[in-house]
Amino acid sequence: MKVRVLMYLMCGLLWGCSTGEVRRSAWSEDMPAQAGFAEHYQRDRQNAELQSLQEYLTWVERFYRGWDLYPTGWIDISRDLTTKLTDPSLKNQTRTKLARLGAAIAAEWAKDNTVRRITTRHIGIWGEALRKSAERAELPSTLDRVLDDVDNLLNSRIAADVITENRFYIVDDVLNEIH
Repeated sequence: MKVRVLMYLMCGLLWGCSTGEVRRSAWSEDMPAQAGFAEHYQRDRQNAELQSLQEYLTWVERFYRGWDLYPTGWIDISRDLTTKLTDPSLKNQTRTKLARLGAAIAAEWAKDNTVRRITTRHIGIWGEALRKSAERAELPSTLDRVLDDVDNLLNSRIAADVITENRFYIVDDVLNEIH
């Protein structure tokens, strides 16, 4: 129950940010090329009617770098997830997958709320699953499952509501209620 309340609170805060001023800053070298996101934006005419390219790119940047209300972005999350990996090959493979995952999520999540297929709720669920899997030394398999989720969601092979808090790990609150 606590997890859901926290997720709803985060969604509300993020929605409030969407009405804020569009930030213009230098594109970070830690992020994928801006041109790739601009191409993705241009392919979605429905979104382009609702959101400017600058606003879209601002949300991509916020995904990667964080912002005032959520200071931890994908760059920091990716670094934190790979910190405990000691095998250089596994570390590089994981970084590559996290980069691919981040780009896919950011490209869709940055769109206007009414057209995007990846929501803040999805990101929270996937993020928590990746965090827990890193703690349990299960990151590679969970990362592959999240990549599959994103691919299946973007290609309409699964519905958005299939991705729930218990998709990867049973929520701790549920376990506490059982005992």
